[in-house]
Amino acid sequence: MPDLSINSDFTSINPASVNNIEQDKPNELSQGDFIELLVAQVKNQDPTKPMDPGQFMTQLTQSSVVNGINELQKSFDGLANKLTSDQSLQAANLVGRTVLLTSDQGYLSSGGSISGQLNLTDRASEVTLKIYSTNGEQIKTLPLGSNNGGEMQFKWDGIADDGSAVEAGNYLVTAEALINGQQQAVEVALDYRIDSININKSSDGSQAGTLLNLASGQSVSLSDVLKIK
Repeated sequence: MPDLSINSDFTSINPASVNNIEQDKPNELSQGDFIELLVAQVKNQDPTKPMDPGQFMTQLTQSSVVNGINELQKSFDGLANKLTSDQSLQAANLVGRTVLLTSDQGYLSSGGSISGQLNLTDRASEVTLKIYSTNGEQIKTLPLGSNNGGEMQFKWDGIADDGSAVEAGNYLVTAEALINGQQQAVEVALDYRIDSININKSSDGSQAGTLLNLASGQSVSLSDVLKIK
């Protein structure tokens, strides 16, 4: 009986036996390519040492998992780009509008005012707003009375304690309240007009975030907006 020559290295596959593999992407295999390789592997295996079915299923499962993760990543990337685009469109609609931001740096336009709200944690028997210039000089003390707690609106018309109209520019706004017999600092949120927006780009050219350029000269993230008015 003639000798039968068998190649026991069934993992060594002749490329000619594998069809439809993309020649321009030698380092990338789709799940279909992987299955074709497994079929070719089975065809070229040593009949005396057949491939373990468990090994076959393990390789197929691993391929499916990797393929699923890649597809999931693509979906997440697409969703992230869509959300960023929607955020940018939303921000573009804010130009010229007023938004509320947590900040103590207010901008007074010529003939304008500084407005906003205080967030009181509890009932306050006495609430006071204080306005300072950029060099630390106290310009105005504005008594706001009592409040039962929560949001408290305020507005300063740009008139100093001496009755004069102050110049346009940036001013520091602070607040304090008498709560349960103790004087406490109060968080201040101010109204700002949006002059323009910037769309930030990451190193790969994708959108990385949206910045709002305020009339005060500050730039803040869209996520910092508490309220749109």
